[in-house]
Amino acid sequence: MKENSASGWLSGTELNVPPSAGTVGALARPRLDAAFAAATGSHRITVVDAPAGYGKTTALAGWVRRSGVPYAWLAVDRFDAGPARLFRRVVASLQAAAERLPLPDRTSLLALEHDLDPDPARSYDRVLETLGNLTEPVVLVLDDLHLPGRKVGTGILGVLAVSGPSSLRLVFSSRGVPPLPVERIRHGKGVSDLRMPDLAFTRDEARQLAASLGPTATGDVDALWNEAAGWPVALHRSLEATARISGPGARAAPDPPPGTALTGYVAEEVLDQLPHALADFVLRATITDRISRRLAVELSAKPGGGHMLHDCLRRSLFIEEREGPGGESAYRWHPLFASQCRHILEERDPLLHESLHRIAARHHQDTDVVACVAHALRGRDPLRAVAALGAHWLEFVLRDDTEALEGLCLELPYPWSDDAEILAVRSACRSLAGDAASAADLLRRAQSRAHALDAERHKRFHTSHGLFELFVGERRPDLRTAADAGRRLLDADSEGMWALQAAGVFLLGQAEVRLQRDGAGAIHLLRTAAAAGAANRLEAVEVCSSAELALGLAVAGDLVAAQEAATHALERATIVGWQSQGQLAPAWLAQGIAGYWRNDAEEAAVHLSRGIRAGHGAFPLGALLRLYRVLADCTINDPTRLAEAHADLEATEDWEAHGLPGTELHTVAAAKVAEAMGDLDRALGLVRPLVNGGTSPLVTMLVTELLRRGGEGAAARRGAQSLAATRGTPYIDTGLALTEALLADAAGDSATAHERVEHAAAVAERQSILRPFIERSADLEDLLTRHLAWGTAHESFIAARTAQHGHDHTHRPPSYWALTERELEVLTYMRSMMTAADIAKGLFVSVNTVKTHQRSIYRKLGVASRREALRIAVERGLT
Repeated sequence: MKENSASGWLSGTELNVPPSAGTVGALARPRLDAAFAAATGSHRITVVDAPAGYGKTTALAGWVRRSGVPYAWLAVDRFDAGPARLFRRVVASLQAAAERLPLPDRTSLLALEHDLDPDPARSYDRVLETLGNLTEPVVLVLDDLHLPGRKVGTGILGVLAVSGPSSLRLVFSSRGVPPLPVERIRHGKGVSDLRMPDLAFTRDEARQLAASLGPTATGDVDALWNEAAGWPVALHRSLEATARISGPGARAAPDPPPGTALTGYVAEEVLDQLPHALADFVLRATITDRISRRLAVELSAKPGGGHMLHDCLRRSLFIEEREGPGGESAYRWHPLFASQCRHILEERDPLLHESLHRIAARHHQDTDVVACVAHALRGRDPLRAVAALGAHWLEFVLRDDTEALEGLCLELPYPWSDDAEILAVRSACRSLAGDAASAADLLRRAQSRAHALDAERHKRFHTSHGLFELFVGERRPDLRTAADAGRRLLDADSEGMWALQAAGVFLLGQAEVRLQRDGAGAIHLLRTAAAAGAANRLEAVEVCSSAELALGLAVAGDLVAAQEAATHALERATIVGWQSQGQLAPAWLAQGIAGYWRNDAEEAAVHLSRGIRAGHGAFPLGALLRLYRVLADCTINDPTRLAEAHADLEATEDWEAHGLPGTELHTVAAAKVAEAMGDLDRALGLVRPLVNGGTSPLVTMLVTELLRRGGEGAAARRGAQSLAATRGTPYIDTGLALTEALLADAAGDSATAHERVEHAAAVAERQSILRPFIERSADLEDLLTRHLAWGTAHESFIAARTAQHGHDHTHRPPSYWALTERELEVLTYMRSMMTAADIAKGLFVSVNTVKTHQRSIYRKLGVASRREALRIAVERGLT
């Protein structure tokens, strides 16, 4: 068969790899070369999908030149939608690559006919058969695959994508997802993708590019790289502009800012290449860097705005999809691209530019105050900015971001900068900054102008500043007075002001948690505030309420729910980029409380240390944080930690604790450290004055047990009796019940002792409260063993506590006949009436494993039954 020549069908520029595009083309990018090599080496199809200006052609051309792989190159154009034309061009590109192949492969490729058979399937089969017989793989690069349109996938390229042999490696370069059936192959791992983040310049590559442009371009490269977000064409043009401004002979009047050098490129290479309707949508939708489907509809003034967002994604139009609030999709434009589009729109239609900013301001008014103010000012709508700040300024206070809040107020033009609400907001900012004189002056000016506000704004002015003065301001009253006054204020004035009401309910719930006078009521308030924050995208309210809710639940003893709320608060804080750690201290404290009572002292100490470092907002938590940190350190019983705890107690004078007896917390902490360091007499001397009541239930429980261990039974009984009506917190109730059980057992009252142990087990098992049992384990061991024989509804839980004690305190030299640690644990469970299945459940192992251990125990003890095993174990002191 006659060999065909490719020269009649394709020009040299279409057949061959493009030459280096100036400096950018000459810049080697080894990581991209490695990525292309890895992709084509392990996948039959590689898709290079990125917007204009990301150097797809340049990067691919550089790779094939440097790699030495046999390749064919075809620059696709707008006229390649026709199957016959595209077939000729693909065949010609493969034949142009024939010279890089050994002789048999070269001959077979050159023998292919260029013309498409009347039955296209025959031509396609001949191409597939020829490619399948190649002895060496060939890489076929198809560049600019977005140009021909959707029909390009119905001809030879679709056949090669779906049915091509492994000897042909396809590389599709396109602005957006190529119009080919690659998705059906993707599930079989036959497709590799390189996208915008892969092609973007790294910081080091940007520095190399700057150096290659000369010393005058190596100014603040990092700033330019950040501005361009790695966009190659933007970075290159910015660096070139910098070089012109800074280089020899530069004009006195500098060029426009580097970013403006892109305006023409974006207009010609991006917008002018799009269908008119889509280009118009992009200009409208880029009025803001972040956009949702709903905002897209509002900005486009068409119901299809949401679909156009997906079209932009498909075309890789400088946009990425992220998960937004509530799982809803959110979209983010490349910031430099969006700014260029805004510049183009402002030049073409300034009135539309302003109108779109006003639409965006209205959209963000109750969800993103910073964005609302920025858009409102650009849209010449300062009243909307004032309304957003007036409704949401307390949220800035909650997240400790008053510097940004004051900055927004100062951006307002006159006369809006002298509005009564804005002056009051600035007064609050100055007060929190410690500038009392300016705060007082601004507040006087605000009050003198308040009469000009309409009824709704006047009510908001009164309520919001009232809440600030009660709960946040430097001159706030005592917590009980603030809580009572805040409740009256919200009941009277907050109707209809949902954002302000949510913040107010949080502040009230926070106060009630610290007062500890109505735990259920405080938890209800905080759940309400957290739900309102989540539903209305009030991130500050949601995070603060969840953190405080965690503490409220922990103080109430619901450790499972407390950990869930704390985890939610900390996760949401991470997602929204939370900066104020002080408002997260309650979440750390809640996790510390839960960890301590569940006997995970190391983990508790980590959480409590974070809480101490975080600070404690308007109502300090330092005393409770430090007490629990001392309890954790005493549990760990490390001499270094105990010495540090002792030194901290001696040095720390500020044990302020709203709603809690700070001085008494300090005293009981000092007593626990003294006890842990072996000075029980000093510990008892410290706590004796606290036994007569009037302290918090937590303090009384800790003091009562200390007195019992010190042999002062009568005083311990008085302490326990003082809490007869106030022991609703599970870990306090558990601790007191076990102390009472031990006191009763020592007095010979076995019935009361068993009743108290059973009560403690019932309370503790629901929340996995282990610390009270472990702290008293040496004294409880015999009582718990007898309690198993006495009969209990919590057999597995009690047996686990006795097994844990036996496991911790049994030490014997190892021998063939000695029981292993796990066998000793099983033996301890065998003292109860538990079946093998019950023991397996308690040990989290299979029934067969338990039976294996039982047989080993019988063999080592020389017995044949459970009863005999227990008798021998008692005789040998194994239990």
